[in-house]
Amino acid sequence: MDTKALDALFPGARRRILAALFGEPDRWWSVAELAGRAGLHPGTLRQHVSPLRDGGILRQKTADGHTLVQPDPASPIFGELRAIVLKLTNAANCAETILVVEDQPATAQITRILLESWGYHVVETHSGEEALEAFAQQDGAIHLLLSDVNLPRTSGPVLAQELQARKPDLRVIFMSGYHNDELTRGGMAFLPKPFNPASLARIVRKELDRRDPAHHRMNSSLD
Repeated sequence: MDTKALDALFPGARRRILAALFGEPDRWWSVAELAGRAGLHPGTLRQHVSPLRDGGILRQKTADGHTLVQPDPASPIFGELRAIVLKLTNAANCAETILVVEDQPATAQITRILLESWGYHVVETHSGEEALEAFAQQDGAIHLLLSDVNLPRTSGPVLAQELQARKPDLRVIFMSGYHNDELTRGGMAFLPKPFNPASLARIVRKELDRRDPAHHRMNSSLD
């Protein structure tokens, strides 16, 4: 099996599912966790999990009333499939790091817990100053900034502009309880609050998977 054959067999959603699974092949995933990591609706995920299970690629068990799945190491194509999936989807770097900046501790904690449950590494901060310090400590390892628009003594756009000056390919998502015409007109990724887990999962995965690293970079007009 080569990468073209795999691409034909597992296009789109299934490839994202396999990327998540083979990013942590020893982990048992619940439907909700795997859907969040792959950025899919749980109903959509279930449609794809059954054929993968029936084809011997996944194995399944039940624990505490929840159905859990993981890649089946007994599958005769486990090793080959894992290697090709990692190459095709860059799943070797599947555990991206997200910097969350939210001045409401409860919201920040819930956001972090959700993202961590989907397999992301998360750095939780509550102000622009904390975010700048955490970014420096991570030595450029942050893949995505998820920031509230309004922060103490600064704003999300100002923070994003400063961080993208240090790392131009940094992805950015803003969140707010208020609609922001300037940001949405500028094409920035925007998550209205309050948000549900599905909407958070989808926008994070969509932004991380974006091919053009320079797309929608912050500029001084949004200060």
